[in-house]
Amino acid sequence: MADEEKLKRERAGTYRTADGRFTIEQSATGWLLLDGEQTNELGLPLARGPFATLDEARGAISTARSGPRPISDLGERRAAKQASAKATTTRPSGGAGDRATGSRAGKARKAPPRPTGRELVIRELRTVDGDALRALWKAVGFSSIGDDDRSLARLARRNPGLVLVATEGGRIVGSALGAWDGRRGWIYHVATVESHRRRGVASRLVEKVEEGLRDLGCPRVNVMVRDENEGARKFWAARGYDLRPARQLSREFGEG
Repeated sequence: MADEEKLKRERAGTYRTADGRFTIEQSATGWLLLDGEQTNELGLPLARGPFATLDEARGAISTARSGPRPISDLGERRAAKQASAKATTTRPSGGAGDRATGSRAGKARKAPPRPTGRELVIRELRTVDGDALRALWKAVGFSSIGDDDRSLARLARRNPGLVLVATEGGRIVGSALGAWDGRRGWIYHVATVESHRRRGVASRLVEKVEEGLRDLGCPRVNVMVRDENEGARKFWAARGYDLRPARQLSREFGEG
């Protein structure tokens, strides 16, 4: 095409337009077109796609420049899921449960307690969370590459609903990073600050990640635990995770 966008290759699987606005990245599900001038519900660059080929993603740039912002169904999916969960826990009328509680029907219901601002909140990663998360991971002894802001944003963008933090009073007190490669699920960096351990924070985070992976059709989820981390092995065993004989092999790619 005469007006085809020119792309500059930054590294394997990543291309950028000449003006720097759009980035095309290869993911496990296809090619994603990332818009540097528009953001999604999490404050991350708006992603379009996935596209089957790089050419298809490049061809979508012209539409992205002039067309309307894509409408996300994330809110609708969450609302439907919450409504479904509520329906399954609501007692049907006219049943034995109603008769058993009939004597209490006339009593006034207590109003729910008002939020204090100190409740535990599970939410998705935000762009401003990087420093607090890295401090948490350093405190618990995690040492790995790929924890810079850009890498965390890419992980969250490719795995919506799976990259989670726990906060209390606005302070990050826990984390669990979920990922789906299209074949298996993975959970990384499950950590809790020392003041909040033994309070179920890690379990709640893992439950949310597992729920999201199930919704994607994930048949199995994997975690990696160091041999010397006895506490972590007990935590995962209590959640039904089996120890499987295997060797982890890795290779780090240098810069450039």
